[in-house]
Amino acid sequence: NQGVQLTYDDAVIDAIAARCTETESGGRMIDAILTQTVLPEMSKAFLEAMMDGKEIEKATIGAKDGDFVYGFE
Repeated sequence: NQGVQLTYDDAVIDAIAARCTETESGGRMIDAILTQTVLPEMSKAFLEAMMDGKEIEKATIGAKDGDFVYGFE
């Protein structure tokens, strides 16, 4: 909805795959990781930028040591 360019690296996919240990859950585990980890952090950054009167044009997601790392411009 914000028209922001989103990029991510292969480490993000690897981090998500490493957290998906139950094959029976299918895609539900991926959805849970995104909605409980990635989206709250990104939403927080967008809301803080809006409160400061700034606009985010680009968001990046990476992974380091199994944790997600975010960048906003």
